Amino acid sequence: MKIGVFWRKFRNVEFQKKLTPDNVYDDAYGEAYQHYAAIKEAGYNAVLIEWKKDPRETYKTLVKEKVGLIFNASSTKEIAFLEAFNIPYVGSGLDLVATNKRVRKNIISYYKLPTAKFVVANSPDNIPKIDMKYPLFVKPISGRGSAGIDEENVIYSYEQLPKVVKKITDIIGQPALIEEFIKGRELTVGIIGYDNPEVLPLLEIEYNSSLTNTYEHKMFDNEIIKCPMELPIDVENNIKEIALKVYKVLGVKDYGRIDMILSEDNIPYFLELNTYAGLTMSSRKGEKDVHHGYMGYMAEELGYSRSEFIGKIVKSAIDRYDLQSIKKVPTNVS
Repeated sequence: MKIGVFWRKFRNVEFQKKLTPDNVYDDAYGEAYQHYAAIKEAGYNAVLIEWKKDPRETYKTLVKEKVGLIFNASSTKEIAFLEAFNIPYVGSGLDLVATNKRVRKNIISYYKLPTAKFVVANSPDNIPKIDMKYPLFVKPISGRGSAGIDEENVIYSYEQLPKVVKKITDIIGQPALIEEFIKGRELTVGIIGYDNPEVLPLLEIEYNSSLTNTYEHKMFDNEIIKCPMELPIDVENNIKEIALKVYKVLGVKDYGRIDMILSEDNIPYFLELNTYAGLTMSSRKGEKDVHHGYMGYMAEELGYSRSEFIGKIVKSAIDRYDLQSIKKVPTNVS
């Protein structure tokens, strides 16, 4: 049986495309190809499969190619399709993927893990009472790839709110999550595995002449990346411990990335969970350049090759499903 690697056009920039249709960078195929190559290098049979609008076409391809596990499923529709047809896949299930930032923050709050106070607005004419300290930060409730994020999303007075909320609700078409803007250092924590999750080195994100990680900063690799993040060991261990708790209470499977803000008094506040976290690493000579994933930087810091890194994530799913049919391809020994 083969491992199928899904790809679809504009998979990382669908929301941003609604705002700046002429300024999006589509590296979906290049990203999927790098994962496909890594899986092959790890010793498995693999095949690239384009996700079609008509899922019946996709299903026919999966049957024809004898696919036993899917890698790179990256939308609610894809995961719902895979679960409906009982097709194993790498990554978290529909029960988590279908939740939004509000639900996840509520779960985190229930377990008494630190996260900023927030409210949700469904329209610029229906903004809840703001009982929070300014500045605030506004973002799509289910956004990805920093879609819809720029300097104006940092709010210093109530008068600024309706315009930014309108951008998110009317153009992107999502409710707007409004939360306290925690002043501090932005970081992200990658974790891989399921039964025995491995916490990767912490990665700090700094900005070039920017207050936050805008779409342009993130997707065009304009951030200042520091991996590993320089921290006192007790602070680092506390961040990793809280991130691992978040991973477990949310029920993340195989891999995920937890974004945090480390406040000025060294409290790591949960921002959001990325179930479709970027796993891409440095492109090789002759390969098309793709956006470098944060978790890719972490893996490189540990000295993992792309086959070792992606192979670990794939192995987590194989073990979780107990897939006896997915085996490494024997190599010829002379």
